[in-house]
Amino acid sequence: MQLIEAVNAAIMFLITVVFLTIMAIIVQYGQLESGLERLLYAPQLLMLLFICWPIFAIERIIYLFFCQHRWKSYVGLVFIILLPPIRLATRRCNHANMIWLFGWRLTDSACYTELEKQFLLSILFLSLFMSPFWVTELIAPDKLNNHELLYHLVNLGNALIWELFVIEFIIMFSIAEKKLFYLKKHWLELLVIILPMLALASILVSRYALLRQFKFIKPENLLKIARIRRILNIYRTRSVFNRILRILIVVDIFKQFYQYRNPQKYLALLQEQLAQKEQEVIKIKQRIQETKQLINKMGHE
Repeated sequence: MQLIEAVNAAIMFLITVVFLTIMAIIVQYGQLESGLERLLYAPQLLMLLFICWPIFAIERIIYLFFCQHRWKSYVGLVFIILLPPIRLATRRCNHANMIWLFGWRLTDSACYTELEKQFLLSILFLSLFMSPFWVTELIAPDKLNNHELLYHLVNLGNALIWELFVIEFIIMFSIAEKKLFYLKKHWLELLVIILPMLALASILVSRYALLRQFKFIKPENLLKIARIRRILNIYRTRSVFNRILRILIVVDIFKQFYQYRNPQKYLALLQEQLAQKEQEVIKIKQRIQETKQLINKMGHE
């Protein structure tokens, strides 16, 4: 059973990444003028997207059938059907503290810190590579639009970065203990995720008269979002600088300097971190005790 579960987790992880990759490309090209027309194999990609979509619902229904579940499992099923990339955040059957990331990982603070470093570095390097293209896109968009190779290079790069933002946000948000604090801290990344989708929605509303029948959609308002699509480059660039500062903090470059500059605040920070670690130790001890009780109960049966 464990082998089947691991194989299923690996396959579904791959399918989710493929689905999200196609979705990222469609979102990126779909918000551009004649973008989908210039995208090679666009109909085939859309078809593949719709073929993969039902797989997530079927897999989650099977999951509910074989595994213990609570009301949150049904809520998760609904969200995954609506937004399949959320499948990345699902947990192991009957092990709510385990997540599949090229192997089962315990969702503790150590996992959070390690993943934070990995995502920071990967998105940072790719963003730094794309920064010159973003500046060119902002200053002279016609040059990129008229050069076929650069046009696709920039858009595929933007799609990949958007995909990494989505993967990072889904996984890290699911692991974070304080969800609201994570949202407050990472609002810029969330904006980078949402803004292209809003721009795509505005384009669809402006192009297809059928969508205009919905009274709650106002094309004139959504079109304003499309006009500020280029401002997304500014948000992405700002996010790069934020990530540089976060990397410097995560890898402890400034900690010794901060320790001698303001030892009282540094002591308060250390005490807060110690309190958090102590709470984690208490939780782990509780889980150990519960597991021992479960083992004893199963032994008597």
